[in-house]
Amino acid sequence: MPQNSLNTKTDAKTIVITRPLGDEVIFRDELMEGGYHVIHEPLTEIMLLHTARMEVENALYIQPDAVIVTSKHGVQALALLTQMRDMFLLCVGEATANIATQLGFDRVSVAGESVEYLIDYILDCYDEDSHFLYISGEHISIDLSEVLSVRAMQIDRVVVYEAIASEALSDTLVEQLKRGQIDAITFFSGRTAQIFLSLAEKSDISNYLEKIDAFCLSEGVAEELKAVSWRKIYSPDKATLASMVSCVNNRYKSS
Repeated sequence: MPQNSLNTKTDAKTIVITRPLGDEVIFRDELMEGGYHVIHEPLTEIMLLHTARMEVENALYIQPDAVIVTSKHGVQALALLTQMRDMFLLCVGEATANIATQLGFDRVSVAGESVEYLIDYILDCYDEDSHFLYISGEHISIDLSEVLSVRAMQIDRVVVYEAIASEALSDTLVEQLKRGQIDAITFFSGRTAQIFLSLAEKSDISNYLEKIDAFCLSEGVAEELKAVSWRKIYSPDKATLASMVSCVNNRYKSS
């Protein structure tokens, strides 16, 4: 059931967060502090794949040059699936790196704020024939093995969690969309955007989206939403949470 966080301002914009349970907290608090109404409508549920434990241990035994993690869920899963903490981690984003440090990993580096920056970092800093372990979810937007193979780099990918898609939008959100009570919906991944559009079609509310703003973490995420009409689609200059907050504020605080 979505959780409404209401502010006393009657003219506050109502914004939907679609991140998994637990991932919404910082973003929600930032928006609420800015005076927005916030609704949390998680479109995926994160499930750890315990059966990957042996595969992780075997991949670490080979001693890769670095372990790639692109999300906090990857780091959290890695920490649960092995007691080793001395491998070198290449993380996407400060938030992922901070969680890795909190979980006891002591050799952590931030390789940019997106997978694209990570790829550039690896190509610039590592030799051909370098060997990496990629800790990932079931669904990925970019195949690192394919991209880095141009340098004869070896990528062993181990899937350690799955983001299970919701089967339907909540009745509450559907009604709010129909009544014009939602101002914006936020998306942090291309897959989440795809899931939302599928569920919107299933609920027969796609035509209501033309009166709603969409805020996307990146241009790549925004591309996934262009199959339907929105009031406008926004994406920040940087793929960070702080930039998403600024993007929302630039839209509504200046109008």
